[in-house]
Amino acid sequence: MSKIINYYRHGETVWNREGRLQGWLNSDLTTEGIEQAMSVKWNPQIVFSSDLNRAVQTAHLMFPNRTIHKSENLREIHLGHWQGSYIKDLQQDEQYRCYMNSPHLFVNTTQESFEEVIKRMLAFHEYLSQLPYRRIAVVSHGVAIACLFAGIHKQPYNQLWDYLLNGAACFSVEGDIQQLQSNIK
Repeated sequence: MSKIINYYRHGETVWNREGRLQGWLNSDLTTEGIEQAMSVKWNPQIVFSSDLNRAVQTAHLMFPNRTIHKSENLREIHLGHWQGSYIKDLQQDEQYRCYMNSPHLFVNTTQESFEEVIKRMLAFHEYLSQLPYRRIAVVSHGVAIACLFAGIHKQPYNQLWDYLLNGAACFSVEGDIQQLQSNIK
């Protein structure tokens, strides 16, 4: 059975626009973020979303006539003591510079590791590949989806930021069930 799983990043938020790190914290969608979400025209059979408000709100705007199934496994990377900080204020933080410039060398302290995010995103992807639905929509977050992409394609972390999606953009995984499963082994 052929299957399409579309992974969407949530729409732009106030903190995205302000240059603040959210992680597991929330800020409201901007007018542009609302428009980004409402511009998606796809008809999935089932919709999943991170349980964080910005993703849930985006999912409701994208797919207003669908029940949204929430999962904490689809959350953004937890950014520990950086959450809520302005990116410009973290530019002198050596650990943050490593996170941004050399993600393959990043060692987490209060943050979730990239490996942890990849593991939970791949596990959720595996779960989706087992479902009987052919068209599945998932609304998640930038780093979480980039980690999924790296995990599925076995890409090194040093390229992680190349996979970062803009607001309401989509990363699509298509194929038969065996193909989807073999991509993540």
